[in-house]
Amino acid sequence: MLLTGCGKKAETATAPGALVKVRFQTDWFPQPEHGGYYQAVAKGFYAEEGLDVEILPGGPNAQVMTTVAVGRADLGMTNGDDVIVAVARGVPIKMVGAEMQRDAQGILFHAENPLRSLQDLEGKTLMAGAGSTWLEVLRKKQGVKFNLIPLMGDLARFMNNKQFVQQCFVTNEPYFARQRGADVGALLIASDTYEPYRVMFTGTEFLAKHPDIVGKFVRASIRGWIDYLSGDPAPGNALILTKRTDLPPEFMAYSIKAMNEYQLVSGNPAKGETAGQLTAARLQKQIDLLQEVGVLDKPVAVSDVATFEFIPKQQSKIAPAN
Repeated sequence: MLLTGCGKKAETATAPGALVKVRFQTDWFPQPEHGGYYQAVAKGFYAEEGLDVEILPGGPNAQVMTTVAVGRADLGMTNGDDVIVAVARGVPIKMVGAEMQRDAQGILFHAENPLRSLQDLEGKTLMAGAGSTWLEVLRKKQGVKFNLIPLMGDLARFMNNKQFVQQCFVTNEPYFARQRGADVGALLIASDTYEPYRVMFTGTEFLAKHPDIVGKFVRASIRGWIDYLSGDPAPGNALILTKRTDLPPEFMAYSIKAMNEYQLVSGNPAKGETAGQLTAARLQKQIDLLQEVGVLDKPVAVSDVATFEFIPKQQSKIAPAN
């Protein structure tokens, strides 16, 4: 299903000194969770690498892996485990770098009824995305039993029920719930058991033909993320707001702060993590877990799902901006 249709092939510049056109597909509408890419455009980091990057906005019906697999975009972003599952189904894509060291998905709860760990979901009713890999891990690996209702794209039920818990992005929904007067907390889904990356990925054909372009894109993107989260994010934010005018400055600041506090992009220095990093050991652990809970159609190797050749050996630390 992912491979139906045919896509327009990548266009590369041929004139000496011309910038090479690259199309990058995001998973949602422009927002601070994409800020590093917009910062790299706004501050000319891609241009310094000889690239003219067009960021293609996503949305509720965005099929990022399909778009990249058939060549309608050259690179994309998504959850790393989704790439592993797709590769096991024969989709020709491969991770080339980490956008975030851990996914920003979490559980939103009312402070009156806090969750201290995912085990506290035992016996509760949870509104979450049906079919999400983390739900299978929670059920089959950790033995937590809960009732599941389909995720709706608003906070109405949550606001009307202090017992209610729902899937969220820790960089997003907590802000809007507090704006509506709720006292809330959020628990990151990522744990030592289940800790997927959010990744940059490309199609295997594009990777084989244009490894230099992929390397330049990854390098400039990581630079953009470090600059966005530790420097002045104003250039990236200004570019985001030209495409999406409904985001208040307070929300932008909240989202950036959350990314830094949860160490989503920078990673945990105590674990030796840095921006952009992927490791074979961690990916193997994820593959083994996905195999164990039965979500892979066939076994895959780390080399099937990722390449490490474009990841810088050393990166500057992200120091949160004041």
